[in-house]
Amino acid sequence: MSRMKAAAIFCLALAILGTGGLHAQVTGEIEGAVTDDSGGALPGVTVTATNEETGLSRTVVTNAEGFYDIKAISSGTYTVSASLDGFQTTLKPGIKVFTGQVVTVDLSLQVGQVTESITVTGESPIVETARSSAASYVGEKEIEALPISGRDFTDFAFLTPTVQRDSVRGFVTMSGQRGIYSGLNIDGTDAKSAFFAYGRGGEATENDGLVVAQDTVKEFQVVVNGFAPEYGTSGGGYINVITKGGTNQLKGNAFFYTRDEGLKEDLERSPLDQSFGRTDPIEPDEFSRDNYGASIGGPIKKDRTHYFFSFDQTDRTEPFSRSINARGLYDAVLVRAQTDPRFAALVDGYTPRDDGVAAPDPVNGRTATGLFQRDVDNLILFGKIDHQFNDANTFTGRINLTDYERLSTFADEESEKYEDTMSLVLQNVSVIGSNKVNEFRIQIAEDNLDRLSTRVGQGIEAEIDYRARNADDGNEEGSLGKANFLPIFVEEEKLQIQNNFSYLFGNHDTKFGFDYQQDDLAQLFAGRRDGEYDFNTLEDFINNNASFVEIFFGDVTFPNYDETQEVYGLYAQDSYKHSANLSINYGIRYSGTKNPDNLPHLFPDGRDIPDDTDNIAPRFGFAWTPDAEGKSVVRGGIGLFFGRTPSLVFASQVQENGLFPNAGRVGVRPGDIGFVPLGEDIDNENPPPGIAVAAGFVDPDYEDAETLRINLGYEREFMPDWSYGVDLVWADGEKLLENIDINRTFTTDSAGRPIYSSRRPLTRGDVTGEVDDTPLAEVLTRQSIGESEYRALTFSVKKRFSDRYQLQAHYTYAEDKDTSSNERSATSVTLLRPDDPRYDFGFSERDIRNRLVVSGLVELPWDFTLSGIYEYRGGRPFNPVDRSADFPNCGFTALGFDCPDIRPIGDDGNVLARNSFRNESFDRLDLRIGKFFEFGGRYRADVFFEIFNVFDDQEFEVEDSFRGDRQRDPSNTEQFGLASSRVLDSREMQIGVRFSF
Repeated sequence: MSRMKAAAIFCLALAILGTGGLHAQVTGEIEGAVTDDSGGALPGVTVTATNEETGLSRTVVTNAEGFYDIKAISSGTYTVSASLDGFQTTLKPGIKVFTGQVVTVDLSLQVGQVTESITVTGESPIVETARSSAASYVGEKEIEALPISGRDFTDFAFLTPTVQRDSVRGFVTMSGQRGIYSGLNIDGTDAKSAFFAYGRGGEATENDGLVVAQDTVKEFQVVVNGFAPEYGTSGGGYINVITKGGTNQLKGNAFFYTRDEGLKEDLERSPLDQSFGRTDPIEPDEFSRDNYGASIGGPIKKDRTHYFFSFDQTDRTEPFSRSINARGLYDAVLVRAQTDPRFAALVDGYTPRDDGVAAPDPVNGRTATGLFQRDVDNLILFGKIDHQFNDANTFTGRINLTDYERLSTFADEESEKYEDTMSLVLQNVSVIGSNKVNEFRIQIAEDNLDRLSTRVGQGIEAEIDYRARNADDGNEEGSLGKANFLPIFVEEEKLQIQNNFSYLFGNHDTKFGFDYQQDDLAQLFAGRRDGEYDFNTLEDFINNNASFVEIFFGDVTFPNYDETQEVYGLYAQDSYKHSANLSINYGIRYSGTKNPDNLPHLFPDGRDIPDDTDNIAPRFGFAWTPDAEGKSVVRGGIGLFFGRTPSLVFASQVQENGLFPNAGRVGVRPGDIGFVPLGEDIDNENPPPGIAVAAGFVDPDYEDAETLRINLGYEREFMPDWSYGVDLVWADGEKLLENIDINRTFTTDSAGRPIYSSRRPLTRGDVTGEVDDTPLAEVLTRQSIGESEYRALTFSVKKRFSDRYQLQAHYTYAEDKDTSSNERSATSVTLLRPDDPRYDFGFSERDIRNRLVVSGLVELPWDFTLSGIYEYRGGRPFNPVDRSADFPNCGFTALGFDCPDIRPIGDDGNVLARNSFRNESFDRLDLRIGKFFEFGGRYRADVFFEIFNVFDDQEFEVEDSFRGDRQRDPSNTEQFGLASSRVLDSREMQIGVRFSF
């Protein structure tokens, strides 16, 4: 669907719905009991909550037990009133309701005339005594004031215990679960890519783009455990985001943020770089990042109709360097270019270092470095209309558009990347009588992505890997040429329909609903279509004697994956108010996934992607208030949660089906059928007869991952506006996605480590039953056999904003273990021993043993403000690798087989556990100081200065994949364990200004 078409639907919907009843985003509720001055329950009391900014109101009547529940109200500040004949009306203003929050407001009426009123002062309680799950809230004040480097609102989620960013793909992970199972709801609708499993527009976000602007976010809630059956496809937790809307007062703002190289410190060299003698710091070259935008919102009709519109633009120019560190490789390319000029383009932009003579001498040949540049252009447009037809019906419609473009002068990356997204949401809430609410919501969304390379059309488009394994200088590996996975095209279209019905009777608050999602996915992925070539020596490279090449044979036209996936869920839940101090929540969710079937495939098991239609998830929780004042709560719960598998891992079942022409990624040596020398044209769609065909499919027994979670916590208000808490989380994951190559056999050495054979046993005849001894190549199957365990203890304290400051802090001790930390690998084997998944069970790559986060803000004299975020984080684990066994067991004798690294044997004769080494801990402090100026009665200008990594403590980590095998070998004490991957950048500053009215 085009943007114009989406806009037309939006306008048409507004025109049609303008004569009917449809509500603002369902975000929270206010509940409580109304009593007389003796404490007796009062039924039949009219209770009204009125939003103090928009004038929108909601009215209910207390039941026989004097209980009321005002559901489906947008976040904001409310005045709650209660009236009954024979009693004075009671008013309680200033009740703040956050996204997803349940606020308890108990009221007492005194005998008198209804026309008389009593105003009760005091804020809403800081402790949610009715909630069985712990939740964190981030409101407008924090979003506007706290220093966030990239102005990505999801960064605020990391202020929540057990929430962090995955170190490999950048996913938001929660409570030890894979990031693909974290939920993200924006205005109540699913905002995740069905194909990639990160937030919609995630490829742009990972490269400094945004899909929802920070200034568009009103607030959001992070729930990491114990969430109700209403929410599904989220095994780890979810982020619930609410966008801004208009109010009765005309409001707007304009802002500008900027930074450049003069505001950034030099970059230190990594410990590994320093071990090779490269100690000089890297001075930041010229760069700039400007972020600017504006918004406006206000009434179309006071107390009835409001609008909000905004735009956000980011322009970024960033130089960066790339190096050819394999000695002599630069000169070897120049030698090749003498006979084949096409090779010269491979080193465009590089300048040789004065560190050797002309190659092909791997010892004396030169290395090289080059300075390149990326330019980013990211535009976000947002519009929202809220209209209340009457006290029972309200409507919200909003549309969000993004346009992202990144261009780079470095051809060997995604040097051209384009992504545009659209999300159109229409939602309706109808109040039926005094005790029933129906919510209806529909979303139409798109995500279109092009990942390209300017290397295409330059002559040599293959990836070239130089792997001189036995070199002595530690720089034995190098790579040139186009990234092997490019180009990629993806188009996603989503239709989502939700309906929730709530019914309040007696002491029960029941809710039923369904969620249906249809995702149409079209993709082109033909990784290694131009070949990935391995050369063992520079002489081999010059003479074009590749030792091995992987080539994709199959359909290379868009789309080569074009399928539809359906996900549906049904749930029923009840919150039972057993007494004034005990609430019990229970329910069940049923969910299922309908996957493509009747697919052409060589393997019978590959002709259907298995549906998963029996996911039944019971959940139970409680909230008990042990004190009469309602200042503390003991909360807990247990439940089963299912995660949605990203359809990216299903795509190979279509793209590599083993049938002509889809032979898939085939690994061949010189002399093998299908081998094409580097530089010659590859006829991808006409593989030669007799080629060893690769194939992939999902195991027929595959099921979506499931997590059993238990949480128990205690929270108490110990002084006005202050509370502390302690929480325990226990989570076991099962049926996690793992990738197994079923066409590779292995034996074991004396320590039980696998030794993989280079022989592949299966032939085409073994599958078809015909007389055909044509060998098969890789047969990668997706299996749900992984496991995980997570245990966490969190201590927290928070201070609500009052007396000009606020503060929140938490410390978490956790252990995170799993069989593999694969998020959604499409091409790699993830387990060393498929016969024993527990063989790899060890600390997860996400495991952070200790983490402390403190954030806060304070309003200083003379209209200054100060805010900051401090984080202390324990080091992540890393995996030891036995260099003497890794390639013989899984590399040289089995080229083309990508298995995890072989671990060393320890002094006790046993194999070292996976991820048994650990990086160092580190901390960082980000600060923001600002001053505001007020003038004209309603205008305000803010000027602020932000400092990220105040103490310039630059940190590096050791990862699973290193630049040289030497670093992986624990027997080499000189370089093993030296960090090379930057995880904490140099100190950087940003200047900003904001005008608002």
